[in-house]
Amino acid sequence: MFLKMIKNDFSRKKIITLTVFVFITMAVLLGASATNIVANLVQSMSELQKHAVPADITQMHAGEYNQGEIDQFTEKHREHIEMQETMFLLTLDGRNIHFGNNQTMAGTVQDISFVVQNKKFDFILDLNNEKLDVKEGFVAVPIYFMEQYDLNVGDTIRVKSGEYEKLFVISDYARDFEMNSSLTSSKRFVINQKDYNEMLATEAGELEYLIEFKLHENGDAQAVQTAYIEAGLPANGPTVGGKIFLLFNAMSDAAVGMVIILISILLIIIASLCIRLTFLATMEEDLREIGVMKAIGLSRKDIKNVYLNKYRIMSVAAGIIGYLFSFVLVNLFNGNMRLYLSSDLSGNLKYLLSLLAPLFVYFMIVMYTRKILKRIDKISAVEALRSDILKHEKSRKYSFPLLKNKFLPVHIYMGFRDVGKRSKLYMLLFLIYVVCTFIIILPLNMYNTMNSPEFSTYMGIGKSDMRIDLRRTDTITEDFKKLQEELINDSEIEKYAAYITSSYKVKNAEGSWDYMNIETGDFSVFPLHYLEGRAPVGEGEIALSYANASKDGLNKKVGKEVIVEVGGTEKSLTVSGIYQDITNGGKTAKAHPSLGINEEAILWYIVSLDVAGGADIREKMGYYQNTYDSAQVNDIEEYTKQTLGNIIAVIIAVLITALFLKMLLSKDMSQIAIIKSLGLTSQNVKHQYMAGTLLVLVFGIIFGVLASNYLGEFLVSMAMSTMGAAKIELVSIAWQTWLLCPIALMLVVGYTVSVCCKVTETDDLSVVLRS
Repeated sequence: MFLKMIKNDFSRKKIITLTVFVFITMAVLLGASATNIVANLVQSMSELQKHAVPADITQMHAGEYNQGEIDQFTEKHREHIEMQETMFLLTLDGRNIHFGNNQTMAGTVQDISFVVQNKKFDFILDLNNEKLDVKEGFVAVPIYFMEQYDLNVGDTIRVKSGEYEKLFVISDYARDFEMNSSLTSSKRFVINQKDYNEMLATEAGELEYLIEFKLHENGDAQAVQTAYIEAGLPANGPTVGGKIFLLFNAMSDAAVGMVIILISILLIIIASLCIRLTFLATMEEDLREIGVMKAIGLSRKDIKNVYLNKYRIMSVAAGIIGYLFSFVLVNLFNGNMRLYLSSDLSGNLKYLLSLLAPLFVYFMIVMYTRKILKRIDKISAVEALRSDILKHEKSRKYSFPLLKNKFLPVHIYMGFRDVGKRSKLYMLLFLIYVVCTFIIILPLNMYNTMNSPEFSTYMGIGKSDMRIDLRRTDTITEDFKKLQEELINDSEIEKYAAYITSSYKVKNAEGSWDYMNIETGDFSVFPLHYLEGRAPVGEGEIALSYANASKDGLNKKVGKEVIVEVGGTEKSLTVSGIYQDITNGGKTAKAHPSLGINEEAILWYIVSLDVAGGADIREKMGYYQNTYDSAQVNDIEEYTKQTLGNIIAVIIAVLITALFLKMLLSKDMSQIAIIKSLGLTSQNVKHQYMAGTLLVLVFGIIFGVLASNYLGEFLVSMAMSTMGAAKIELVSIAWQTWLLCPIALMLVVGYTVSVCCKVTETDDLSVVLRS
């Protein structure tokens, strides 16, 4: 009998049943997808790390090098160090790499190095996470460049530098744990040992070194780094810990996955609200039937089982469908993760974690249904037949009286009045509109922020039109002097500032010495935004990046002293300010030129400049790129884009509005019939519901925009703080956030209301009134 009752209930309420089923399925689908993405991310990172065996400490070095000294140091510290290996890099400019139809990689902000596969650890892998074994005449190209320049396996690249010229066939995508991310400034091309020896013999590139250490499981990385510095071993370059590479891989290559997780969580909230809304309408509609069942003698337990079994069946069916389709959905979004981090994974972790979503939704629905049914237990059959027990609000008979309306048309006022009288019911719709607006505005603000010229300040770069990087070559010092002389005499250059970055010994919070990259120059020409304090404008001043000033760095506040060694002499510098920087692991510093230059450890020269009005920036970039062989010339906007790698919300708004109105119209059918019997037209009824819905939408948009501006800014800053930017100020373009998006949402929702309210035009009033 109960199965028959459930079957009849399904048949009689097809639309409501289907609606609940769809939203349960959506909740499971999104929840399972989110947990699946997290599981894939965890497994991918673990899989990649297992096969790549990355270094725990990587010391980059350019200059003189003695492997014997490194070997002696390794033997001395065997209690910490398991293995040591040095990778030799031949670094070339992007202009030396030719591909396609006479194209080059000129203009890339990445350092390009050709290397041979390591023998002990820090392996560069193929897309199957197998150790690359490149044959003579072939090259494995980093995924970053394969994607950026649309290259494929089988394509060719020509390396041409000085007397050296050779054509290579691309054999593989190179998956590089340490340099996968666009946030790392170097990329490694893997070639055969014979090809490397030929390239080295002809001095096709600048020779640099990666001095790498793999520690024992309980090895002390900080102790090894301190001992390395105190031993005076090669350290003309940054030192990077293994955790930084792990963070960069997770933050950059899995960024799409993390965004999907955020949106999935928001959509699960929406789906949950809609399920609750549907339950309220369904149970209120069934209240009379519950009274009839009580009147004919059915027990409370039997009545509960009718409803519980109905929603149990729906939850199980929707859970199975949502769970299975979640793997299809995840495959659509996990392409980037599979490419950069790992191939398709085996194992049961993602399947088990994804089961949490259908189980959670099932128990949520059953518990919610039980809660509602407990309230029904308290009333008699007569009360159930005569009263609306599920009405949550107290009667407010005299609130918003129609006689006091002096300005608005009656049907518009009645729509606003309905929102006020049934505020708890409309609150669900309001929350959904807030979330929909948040989903639209936050990505838009993030896009505007990353494309804003001011975003370069989060990368430790002042706002300017162009940036010229002079990398280490035999002629770098002469090129730097010549470039400055030419800029002085170039009438199309409005202003410029030159900066020199060197490696210095700096006393850390424990009192031992670390190496740190410090940039010197005039930082008042192209100023940064400082979290605290100001630029180093006076003698003996230094500004620290947020990561350097934090407890994990030097642990310094504005006004504190930093000890720097220059030319064998210790200098005490005062911290003048703290700025944000997400490059080079976030640990950088800027000092007044009075610090002096560490001539033996100059890493690079940078010139920032503004072009005069009327001058062609692209033409000027091309001129300086072709004039100086050691230069990399970029406009700041391109530098930002290369370094960092809404429809859904509108669809949700349409679906939710349609669902809400269908239930509201069903609930209010007798009231609508009475209104129409008094002479109001179907158009008046439509305008009443449209007025109420759009009023809720307007407030939802306002709160949604404010949430995206403030809460969204907080969430983005919290995520970026691990990379050195603790206070991101999102760029909000007023005409987009307060005009374009709201108007688009209002038009879509207004049209949805209009379509949904057509139901009132075809209803037979006599049937409705008799019921």
